[in-house]
Amino acid sequence: MTMQTELTQPQRGVLQRVLQSQLDALQRRSDQRLEGLSQAGHAGVVIEQDADDAAQRAGDHEVEDIVADSESGEFAALRDALLRVQSEDYGFCVDCGVLIPFARLEAEPQALRCAICGAFHESNP
Repeated sequence: MTMQTELTQPQRGVLQRVLQSQLDALQRRSDQRLEGLSQAGHAGVVIEQDADDAAQRAGDHEVEDIVADSESGEFAALRDALLRVQSEDYGFCVDCGVLIPFARLEAEPQALRCAICGAFHESNP
């Protein structure tokens, strides 16, 4: 059994398309959530709405903030991966240096760690 030492150009092309597709889908979801407004514009509209009581609006704002933060992190991870996909170090675990299996990268092309290091990192933040 031959151990692969790096990703092939066709594999990188597949991963680049997957990353772009995920980034486009995230942008569409974000646009739908914001109804075409910027985040600041959307926040202004939400503040102006007074159909709900203050406690409900505060809860809604908290949820909106969590979603916006999550989207921001996803955007950054996908854009960073798109920039790295053609570099020599893309696809290698940042912790142990082993090549992350192509199947894992297809499922999560922005992955920085192999499954073992990823599990360890998540359980020991």
